[in-house]
Amino acid sequence: MRPEDVVGRYLIAREDVPVYNFPNGTRIGELKKGNSTAEVYSYVVKPGGQVWWQFDYTIPGQTPSAYYVLQKDGRFSLSSAQGNVIVSPTSLPSVDVFPKGSQVKTFALYGIIGVLALLLLKK
Repeated sequence: MRPEDVVGRYLIAREDVPVYNFPNGTRIGELKKGNSTAEVYSYVVKPGGQVWWQFDYTIPGQTPSAYYVLQKDGRFSLSSAQGNVIVSPTSLPSVDVFPKGSQVKTFALYGIIGVLALLLLKK
């Protein structure tokens, strides 16, 4: 099955599966055996052919976010219906899901866009 055929469906864990904030990123939780993922939103193919499934994890009123799990043979069964979605957080210390400095860069980018908009509208 091609990865694009999995988008819009659900994965049922056949084993405990680590959950990450980014592909090859920091482990942020675990999907326990028998539980379902949220709907597969997208996927990332890394060099070497690694497929990482992406799931939306946006909390209303907060910055959009996602979590990822690595595809491995026999790790999941595929379902068209959502099951019991429970991702258990790890006992690791809390981590920022954004790389260091990204918020500063974002504010700087919005500042530049704002200045440009003012200059363009001033004419």
